[in-house]
Amino acid sequence: MLIRSVMQGALSPVRAARRERLLDAAETLFVWQGFRATSIEGIAEAAGMSKVTLYGYFRDKEAVFIAVAERIADTMASAVEAALEGETPFPAPLAAALIAKHRIVLDRVQRSAFASELFEAKAAHVTRRFKALDEAILRGLAQALVREGTPHADAEESAQLLFCAANGIANRAADADVLAARIERLVHAVVAT
Repeated sequence: MLIRSVMQGALSPVRAARRERLLDAAETLFVWQGFRATSIEGIAEAAGMSKVTLYGYFRDKEAVFIAVAERIADTMASAVEAALEGETPFPAPLAAALIAKHRIVLDRVQRSAFASELFEAKAAHVTRRFKALDEAILRGLAQALVREGTPHADAEESAQLLFCAANGIANRAADADVLAARIERLVHAVVAT
């Protein structure tokens, strides 16, 4: 199982819906305006709420950003886990997991004119969360390889190679189709050897 964040305390359905609306508005603004230009006032206005309401959920803009990043990380964890548990013939689940991870980043962050600023904010505020997620993804890839008969040490090395090479592919991919095709080719080349 991959690492997912756990929200402190359960929210009522109404409060949970409000929180999600705030996060949706914040994510949109962070992508369209960048971290620096996005304000608490702007987030509240985009969500159709008052600043007072927003402060009932988050102490400041950084806390909002962290919650948005956590939600993206949770989405990635769920997508990778679902892909690794898929019923497709091996090694397709490995490719599907890596594609799912990077497609989420491509769709939600990399296409932003402020992508580098958002990655800087991520590094400043949620590095540990994404490092833990990456480690969990690596373990998931290695476990999938072991289940298919790869010796443990070889599985860990292959998982590391796949993970790092997929990151490189994702950094240069122009679109989702190129990303998917290159990661599939990578997985088949590494697993077939």
